[in-house]
Amino acid sequence: MGTPNETTPAAPAGEAAARGGAQTELPFGAPGAQEAPEAQEAQEAPEAQEAQRAPVASEPEPESDPDLERITAEEEKVLRRVRRTVAERPPRRRVPIIDYDAELIALRDQVNEARLEDVPPLIEEMERLQQVAARRAKVRVGAVDRESPYFGRIVIEDSERRREVLIGKSTFLDGKTGISIVDWRDAPVSRIYYRYEEGDDYEEVFGGQEVEGEVITRRSFAIAGGEMRRIATPQGTFIRASDGVWRRAATSAARLEGGQGAAMRPEKHHRPGKLGTGYDDGRDDKHLSEIAALIDPRQFELITARDSGLVVIQGGAGSGKTTIGLHRLAYLAFQDRKRFRADRMLVIVFNDALARYISRVLPALGVPGVLVTTYERWAHRLRTQHLPNLPGPYDEDTPSAVVRLKKSPAILRIVDEWIAARAAEVDQKITDQANSLEGAGLALDRWRRTRGEPAGHRLDLLGRFLKDPKSEAHKIPLGSRHALERLAGELRRTSLDVVGAWADILTDEGLLRDGLARHGREEFSDAELRTASEWCARKCSRAIVYQEEMVARGGRQRRGRRDDDDESQEADDGYESDEFIALDREDDAILLRLVQKMRGALGRKRGALRYEHVFLDEAQDLSPVEMGVILDTVSAQKSVTMAGDLAQRLHLTNGFSDWKTLLGDLDLGHVAVEPLKLSYRSTHEIIDFANDVLGPLRNEEPGQAQRSGAPVELFRFAHAGDAVAFLGEAIRDLMATEPQTSVAVIARYPEQADVYFQGLQNAEVPNVRRIAEQDFPFEPGVDVTDARQVKGLEFDYVILLEVSAAAYPEEAAARHLLHIAATRAAHQLWVTTTGEPSLLIPEALRDRSY
Repeated sequence: MGTPNETTPAAPAGEAAARGGAQTELPFGAPGAQEAPEAQEAQEAPEAQEAQRAPVASEPEPESDPDLERITAEEEKVLRRVRRTVAERPPRRRVPIIDYDAELIALRDQVNEARLEDVPPLIEEMERLQQVAARRAKVRVGAVDRESPYFGRIVIEDSERRREVLIGKSTFLDGKTGISIVDWRDAPVSRIYYRYEEGDDYEEVFGGQEVEGEVITRRSFAIAGGEMRRIATPQGTFIRASDGVWRRAATSAARLEGGQGAAMRPEKHHRPGKLGTGYDDGRDDKHLSEIAALIDPRQFELITARDSGLVVIQGGAGSGKTTIGLHRLAYLAFQDRKRFRADRMLVIVFNDALARYISRVLPALGVPGVLVTTYERWAHRLRTQHLPNLPGPYDEDTPSAVVRLKKSPAILRIVDEWIAARAAEVDQKITDQANSLEGAGLALDRWRRTRGEPAGHRLDLLGRFLKDPKSEAHKIPLGSRHALERLAGELRRTSLDVVGAWADILTDEGLLRDGLARHGREEFSDAELRTASEWCARKCSRAIVYQEEMVARGGRQRRGRRDDDDESQEADDGYESDEFIALDREDDAILLRLVQKMRGALGRKRGALRYEHVFLDEAQDLSPVEMGVILDTVSAQKSVTMAGDLAQRLHLTNGFSDWKTLLGDLDLGHVAVEPLKLSYRSTHEIIDFANDVLGPLRNEEPGQAQRSGAPVELFRFAHAGDAVAFLGEAIRDLMATEPQTSVAVIARYPEQADVYFQGLQNAEVPNVRRIAEQDFPFEPGVDVTDARQVKGLEFDYVILLEVSAAAYPEEAAARHLLHIAATRAAHQLWVTTTGEPSLLIPEALRDRSY
């Protein structure tokens, strides 16, 4: 796939004819561009044309489809013309990247130092460079991928002429043939593609000039390997099958998000007990397909929002939240590559599978090298970097009361108040000492200049000032200076003691009780608070001893658990018993928050850790404390995209209740939440089922599906053996007709998944895999897994196992989990049980089960 290439020279002025003088860099097409394709097509030998034209399905035989025949022939002709032109264009000579900013700064410095008579030519050169830089910024002509040169086409007409524009991932202009491919991220004309439908009148402002006209044609495509695979038009969606035959899909709403997204919809009534839609696209890559063509106007508006401030997106499963976040990342990087460099952007996702998935997608969007990770991995790395002498392992048996306490939004306020109280004490001590010492006014003045900074940082600056022989501190009498140095040193040690502060806060039951009463929203009983306090007391004391031993040993890393068969371990560790020394996972956020408040910004090897843009996916499963840590690593412009869905919550003890409350906790109450109301992944039937299982927890504005499909079916069996036999046969039949499809077989618990995986293996189901550790291969086949593994992913077909009253009772956690699992399905959903069906299943479906 082609990506913008900054090293290629700008297009000649003749290739950039303005549309009414408003847009010199990105033409709509030269005059007569509509006639040029036909003239060139006529030059092809008839047999060549026939060989390249795909056959059109003749099923059913008596019927014909004029739209299908006309549109597919038309678009294949355009594609051949474009590929031929791209192939004939000689490769552009690579030129060195010129840093125009640096050149202008150097000239400015020369102007400041030049003699009067030399200034005019220098000013003239600066003006010339500014003009060149502006032209280079406007026209970004890059390499075009001949195998997939574009994904959209519009034909627009104004009072002067009719013009054709192709939308792709880089700009390609050819004045001879009239071919204009414009970059979706950069060209103002791309706004017409994203904002208007075929037949609409458009009004836009390009280059300060109002332009208007009509959108005559608007189509989107999937092109791979140099072949047209799918054409989406208002007249219908046409799909080229693996046998090369074009067929009409059952619906024209072919907008899918992520995953495969190309299987044909069922055209007739679906026969109960039949898995599959009868179509296979032949594509074995189950990664994100070309979806820039399918972005709707609302998504485009959010993607191209201003580059500062917080964008918060609430959308149901399949509404395009991740699509928006990733394309916004690509859009910002394209607009300002210097600011939005890969190492200055961060993507936080919910699980490792999604992290791997997105890491393989971003390079195709032109932004390779961006860190994509989970919050836990990101926080663990930073915590071990800043506090290397704490235990590395985590306790997997943390009591629920402790998790709730440490993730409570009240912890943000408790930490802030504790830090403020300590800072006030430090300020008072320094002020009192300086006032009591002779000639210490200079030091007090320097101290007051740093007000608002973390106390540890202020004390460090004061100490350096007092010790610097070149500073004004030498004017302070020696005795006064040494007294202030000693006090500053003592206070600095305690002000930088993050682990000590962490232990003080979490073991002070009175402090916690008071803070929860004033800032908390959920009740903690005395017993729960006592349990949490006692747990924290044990953990903190062990961690402090561990840290002291590490420091004494020079920081050599020790294992968190002593091995029974390691006889030398007792002497090495200094412990008498085999005890597990570990933190709770929730401690990382509190410790990092304390580092930020006590020591200043989190750091990296080359200075402070500052991101220019952060994308938080599935944000509803992060706690306010965790979000506070992340947001404090963003630059002053606070460019952040936050996406989530209240219906897909997995962590119900993380202190998140709703967007408005969360934003208030983060002092961002002024930020509006942007809702997405359309769902592109699943069918009406799947979305209705998924919303029904939520019951009272369903969103106020649930997603609206854009297409219909097979009904959701419930199958009841006497025991697991019957279920495996039935599913084995159904999946074998499916894989025989659709070998490139993806199927997820999802249980609530890993143990259930183990049983069914073994059974399906014995039933000789092809390409069946047991996914237990987020190790999805994103390839055709059958993935047997549990519900906590699949969040954020998509499959063509989903089978939910053992949806019984025991596995999915009427409780919030079960509702959210079943909703998440069901909405992984794009085309068809089956539900099975060997026990009494869960009451979360709609009553009508329970009544008609097989």
